[in-house]
Parts: sequence; structure tokens; C-alpha cells
Amino acid sequence: MKSTLGDKPVKEMGFAGAAVSACSKPAAERHQEDPLRRFTPTLHTAALPVMGRTVLLETNSQRILKHLKKLFECYPGSPQGEPSFVWRIVGQNDVHTSPPWPQRNVFSDHGLRLAEFGQRNFLAVDIDGREAIAFVSEGLVEDAPGFTSPFLDTLFYMTAGSLGLVSFTSACVALETKGLLVLGPPNQGKTTASYLAAKSGLTYHADQATFLEVGSGVLRAWGDFVPVSFRPEALRFLPELELLTHRFSYCDFTFYYMDRQELNTAQAEVVVPVCCVFLERESASVPRLVPVPEAELSALLSENIAFKDDDRFEGQRMQVLEALARLPAYRLAYGSDPAIAVPFFHRLLTAHDGKGRNQGR
Repeated sequence: MKSTLGDKPVKEMGFAGAAVSACSKPAAERHQEDPLRRFTPTLHTAALPVMGRTVLLETNSQRILKHLKKLFECYPGSPQGEPSFVWRIVGQNDVHTSPPWPQRNVFSDHGLRLAEFGQRNFLAVDIDGREAIAFVSEGLVEDAPGFTSPFLDTLFYMTAGSLGLVSFTSACVALETKGLLVLGPPNQGKTTASYLAAKSGLTYHADQATFLEVGSGVLRAWGDFVPVSFRPEALRFLPELELLTHRFSYCDFTFYYMDRQELNTAQAEVVVPVCCVFLERESASVPRLVPVPEAELSALLSENIAFKDDDRFEGQRMQVLEALARLPAYRLAYGSDPAIAVPFFHRLLTAHDGKGRNQGR
């Protein structure tokens, strides 16, 4: 797939380059020559703190500016304050798209990632240029949870590798600075168990994904920023969710989204993973916690890399997987009620301090 913007390759021109080249033209002429709206003024800017990095946001929409500033305000930024990436997000007032969100389609080429939501909402990420552009209907922006996920989280997944982060499909609960990665296929009770663990005193650090990095030889995990999303089945165990969540439908899926402010999340604080647990629901009438054999662990962990990134990021991906493979890892087989997992979460976080697989056995 040849990746172009206008009549020049993206890698040659850059997303922002097109806008700069047109600044000297009269507004009427720019409008006439801009059917793709490349030159839409993005006068609202903010330096967003993002998991120890800084991303420069440029937008034409005060609603988008306010939403992203609130979404990321709890994270620390780069110590130097220098932006590592630029996000240019344009809200479209004359594109009448509203929830439910259109189906997402994703494409990629070397150094370029694209995602479209219907015919008029899309985003593109230029890895080499460290820039992203996005066009989205204001009607969809008004749906704040949906704008966060699936739209902004797609943008972030496509950016994370360039920020030095590896996206990993797991929930995470924490005890002070120690994190427990909670893994398993869909519908294993990860979200419900983590929610109940937060009610019992742990911190709900991440729901859908953790973003991992290795710094100074230490594996660290940042929590995600998306709403906590429960499957409809969770309401059978937690009827209070009817009042604490709102229903969100996307394609053939229905979730119940909860604002993170309802939880003890403290997601801004980076934690050190000390253990992994794979939930296996409906697999045992009596709960069993058993170690995962070292020979099986690497393959299981690789399956949970959330985003297949360019080969250029293979080094940081392998570094993270090697660090994960050194952690103690367990399978928790249990019945149907995720509340059964909560005491095991406390036990694992208390027993381990991140010094290796043999500790606490």
C-alpha cells in the first residue's frame, strides 16, 4: 500500500508540513484547494503528560482539548517537558455522525498506521515523522466514553511503541507500588475480580491494558486511561453496576462503562509488576492456584502483546517479555464467581516482591 498525503509521500512531506506550506495563502484560496481539510487551523494546543512522556496536542475543538487534558492530567510528563509525539485532532462540525460508533477498520504500511470509523472518521500515525492526524465528527466527540475507547485508545496503541512503551493485554491491581498482572482470555472475570479487589483495599491500576517499559533494569507498568468496561454477565454478580455504569454498544458487543473516578485507581503512579496470574473460569469447583511451568510461560506471555508493532520496536518488546518471564506466574482455576479470586490477589501481592520466580513458592 502506497502511503500518501495529497500528492507527496507522507515520509517526505510530514503531516504538519502540508499545513505550514499553505499558511501564506488567503483563507478563501486555502478552502478552495483543501477538499481533504488538511489546512484546518488547529489553534488550541496543550502539552499532554502521558506516562512519563509528553505529547503535543493540536486541535480546532475546545471540547477535544478539554477532554484530553482531563484524560491525561493524572499522569506525569517528560522531566524535560519536550514532546515525544504530536497529535493533531480535527473535530468536524459538518459531518453528522453520532453513536453508535461505526465499525473500526485498521490498515498499516511500514511506518504508517491508519484506522477508519465509517467513511468520514479516521486517524493516521506517521511513525518516522512522530506525528498523528485525526478527523472525527463532533457528534462522536460528544460521546466522551466512546471517544476515549475505541477512538483515542486506538490512537494511543499506534503511538505507544514510539513512546518506548509495550502494550500488554492485562488488568492490573496493585498494593502500594507492587503490581499484579491479571491475564486470561475474554470473559474470565478479570475486570469484575479487579473491581472487587479495589473495593477490598487494592488499587485498580489498569483494566484493558498495561503499558510496560524496562528502565534501569526494572520492569514498570503504567495503567491505561480507558473507562472500566464490564460485560453484561457481570451485573449478575454486581447488581449495583446498574447505577454506577452506562451501557455502551459497539458493533455486536455491549459493555457497561464505568468512569474511573468511581474507583480507587491511582493510575498515574507507575508500579513494579511482581507476579502474573492467569484466570481460568469455570475450570474447577474448588479454587486451585498452581505455578505456570517456565517452559510454557514465554509463549503465554507473547500471546498477550496487545499490538503487533513494527520490527523496529522488537528490541523493547523482547526486553519486556524477558523481564515478564522472570516473574512468578500462576494459573487460578475457579468456578463462576470472580469474587473467589480476590483473596488470591491479596496473597500473591503480599508474598512476592519482584525478586524472581522462585520466591514465595
